[in-house]
Amino acid sequence: MHEPPTIRGYASWATRIAELARAVEHLEGVAAELGVAASDEGGWHGQLFDKLRPQVEREAVLVAAVCGGTNTGKSLIANALVGLPLSRSIQEASRTRHPVASVPAGLLARCDPGELFPGFTVRIWSDDDDAIDPSAEHRLIVRPETTGRQPERLVILDTPDIDGTLQDNWQRAELVRNAADLLVAVLTQQKYNDAAVCEFFTDAARAGKLVVVIFNMLEWPAQRGRLPGWLETFTTRTGVRPAAVYAIPWDREAAEAAAPRFHEIFGRDEGEAAVPPLSGAELVARLAESDFDRIKLRAMEGSLRVVVDPESGLPAWLAGFEATAEAWGRAREQLAEGCSVELELPAVPRELVWREVWAWLEPKRSRLDLAVSGFYRFVGGWLAEAGRRVGLLAEPDAKATDYAAEELSALKTALGDFLDRLDILARDNPKLEAVLGPLLASGDRGAWFAELAARHAAMPLVSADYTAFVRGELDRFEQESPGTVRLILTALNLGAVVRPAVTVGLGLAGAAAVPPAAAAAGGLSVLVHQVGDVVVGAAASLAGEGAIEATSAGIKPLLERLFAGWAAERGDLLAATIRDVVLGDAVELVEARAAAGRRPEVAEAGRLVAELAADLPEEEVAA
Repeated sequence: MHEPPTIRGYASWATRIAELARAVEHLEGVAAELGVAASDEGGWHGQLFDKLRPQVEREAVLVAAVCGGTNTGKSLIANALVGLPLSRSIQEASRTRHPVASVPAGLLARCDPGELFPGFTVRIWSDDDDAIDPSAEHRLIVRPETTGRQPERLVILDTPDIDGTLQDNWQRAELVRNAADLLVAVLTQQKYNDAAVCEFFTDAARAGKLVVVIFNMLEWPAQRGRLPGWLETFTTRTGVRPAAVYAIPWDREAAEAAAPRFHEIFGRDEGEAAVPPLSGAELVARLAESDFDRIKLRAMEGSLRVVVDPESGLPAWLAGFEATAEAWGRAREQLAEGCSVELELPAVPRELVWREVWAWLEPKRSRLDLAVSGFYRFVGGWLAEAGRRVGLLAEPDAKATDYAAEELSALKTALGDFLDRLDILARDNPKLEAVLGPLLASGDRGAWFAELAARHAAMPLVSADYTAFVRGELDRFEQESPGTVRLILTALNLGAVVRPAVTVGLGLAGAAAVPPAAAAAGGLSVLVHQVGDVVVGAAASLAGEGAIEATSAGIKPLLERLFAGWAAERGDLLAATIRDVVLGDAVELVEARAAAGRRPEVAEAGRLVAELAADLPEEEVAA
């Protein structure tokens, strides 16, 4: 005999199946974004969500359906198991149209029978004619059991004949078979080899249903020796591996009293009978108590095998999920490596930093220093004005205008380079094409450049943020090197030349922490700004006579950092335009899809599948 799994118990399986369903639900939305095949395209999805989860999320109930052909005594056996007349016996074949379920009253108050029997319209029993109503509607007649004799978590069904000529009965038999945890196969000498009966139980075996076989109306003990042959024929034709086999002798008095005796057969070969035989109540108690977990687990085993199948089940779907996420990870790396551009700004006007440093120094100077420096500022201003009058020096406004025009041109060039790189990446990678292609095809590039120009026009040469940055750097440097800050002005006035280097790239996981152009600029310090998904790296290299003076005074790194901060603001402007106007949420989408394989639900689902698969017994190989 095939022994169903006796594992950690039904409660353990139920908990893990519910957790598995929740994990898969969390992944389904992500899977659709990744482009993974829909989970409901696999047969495992229906087994998990339509069969297993509904069972484990409601109160644990055992549904036992008494099934058999015409005139096999199904109703007699169902009545004996229930302990009261569940449905009346009708001699005319196929008169019974609708299954009748005996449901304990307490269970009926807590559980919706419609959830136990999908596909049926539930009707509460009114009289014996309910089961023979000719309606084509698939009805389930529920008869509340109020005596307290029936175990609280057991539902017993008496069903229509499975070998009748009515097609409606075949459909109802299939619905019963799908809903039942246990099928009680009632066979007789005339029906154990019946084609229709065998077909019904063949389908049950394929679905992994647990079956208890009862041979009814036997000449006892004369036919006891013939049972092994009949059972062998039945199991060979159907593939059923009975969980138990019982025999009921023909006994008119016992039948009229609805009190048949169930002789348990111990082994198909010997055909030995259990001693003593069981009453209907004793058999029901065994099913509902000692065998409850075994039956529930066996009822779930077939569906669970479909779910955990490594080739066609949930593991294969999870593998596809992870493989697709890895492909997005490669796309993310390609995007990070290939979408970085250099912003070649014009030389930074050193007087911008000079004024900020001077404004910071002025409150700290003595009265004599202020008078002397005021004289020098007056003389410097007079000389500058004279130079402009004779054409040697440009007007401040004209100089600022010229610088702004050069700077905007550099920003537009960098934006164009960035868009060209996006085009190349989208053509080379199908994943990136899915995200960037529609964006690049439908975007108004003229509007993007116009927006960049508008933002640039609204940006001052020296912002309040930059002023605060300079003062913070000077405060820090003064604390570390008191007395040397004034040398900054000397270095600047001696003709220091500042070469900024700015790189704008995407701040994806795996991208370099410092953009390459900034790192290669030769500056001793590099500023890195994060503008949403875009990273700006800025450095400034000090050269000329002032650089020599600054190096000897030990302030060259400070000066370079001050100019790098100013250049970084220009890079931030380009980065913000790329983020807000061009990319939108495209980078976030790529990042999220690349990270999908690391979601905790993936590991959780894999763990649960592995545990459930390990609990399944090895499948028997048919002889």
